[in-house]
Amino acid sequence: MKNIYLFIITIFGLLIIGCNPLEDINNELDTIGDENYTSDTFIFAREIAPEAYTLVDEDYELSSNESVSKYKNFSGDVLPKDYLPEILIKKFTAPDAAEMIVTYNYYSKPIPSDDLYQIYTISDDEYSEMGQDYIGFASEDEADFLIAKLLDLKVYASEAGAEKTVGYNEYIKSQTRYIQLNADGSTVVLEDSVQSYILDSADYESVGANYYNFTFVEDAEEVLMTIATAHGHVLPMNYSVFVYRNFFPTYKVFYHTGTNWLAKQSLMAVSEPLNFALDKVDVTKSYWWADPAIKITLGGDDYALYSETSKYSNFDVTSGGTPGTNRAKLVEMVAGMLEANHEPIIDEQQYLVFYAYYDGSSGTGSIRLIRTAGVWSEFDEE
Repeated sequence: MKNIYLFIITIFGLLIIGCNPLEDINNELDTIGDENYTSDTFIFAREIAPEAYTLVDEDYELSSNESVSKYKNFSGDVLPKDYLPEILIKKFTAPDAAEMIVTYNYYSKPIPSDDLYQIYTISDDEYSEMGQDYIGFASEDEADFLIAKLLDLKVYASEAGAEKTVGYNEYIKSQTRYIQLNADGSTVVLEDSVQSYILDSADYESVGANYYNFTFVEDAEEVLMTIATAHGHVLPMNYSVFVYRNFFPTYKVFYHTGTNWLAKQSLMAVSEPLNFALDKVDVTKSYWWADPAIKITLGGDDYALYSETSKYSNFDVTSGGTPGTNRAKLVEMVAGMLEANHEPIIDEQQYLVFYAYYDGSSGTGSIRLIRTAGVWSEFDEE
């Protein structure tokens, strides 16, 4: 009888022990199932990345950066290397190490390429030649088109890439302008809004401006003393006036294509390759990555810094040229161009610089530089 009891107890113990591995297996299957569900959800919620893609407005709105989302572009303040990958990971997946060429908008404020005294300023007669009824342009597109045609007729460019800064008037109708009237009767047109006395309808009528505005800002300057005297104003004082025809001096950089002149745009389409890094353990940790370098293409101002590069706007890399085959000399010259024309320069930031060269025939090359504690060197990617 005792043996029967021992047998029953043994069988019962085995059954209890036997249940635990089954439970572990079930738990493991559940975990695998959850992981697969998460991976599948991540993958199916995204498109397979194409070979090339151009961002649209809705894509920029996926950015965590307010500037990127609002203005639909990247810039030197909000670099694509920092904010483009986060947009792409919300849209695309791909095999590990896959590459996609992404085109996006990049904003860079044009810098005059000539010394201030070398700016080509549009004359009154030239506005007439271009068919303008006034000394200014009513739209940027109009200015870009007509000035380019004028330069084609009047400005010779010896090579592609040559640049010319053009000064002209931007014409805007019906603007509020701000004028400071001094005690001696002199006036200063202020650029920004200020606390000021706002002319009312009676003020305009008192000086014969019956449409409650002035045709030109100069017209307002001529009569402000009359208005100030009528009100007994203590001078100096600022006045807010409404002006119908306004001309604001501005400038734009134009470049020569080798055939004709074209306006250099602030907002340019830039294309670059990005790669996908697939995390095979946890696909949700996969990411797109962009080259961290700031990309700069050297222009006329850069090559003009050195006598060896100024004539043909390139580096002579033949054995007898400058920098020739001396890589350290190339680093020195390119670094000098960056320091002179591409401030601010940031230490420990990579710069991928594209340049023109001559080695018996014309070509383009690139060099990756970095500045550490004020000293430039070629960046070692290894």
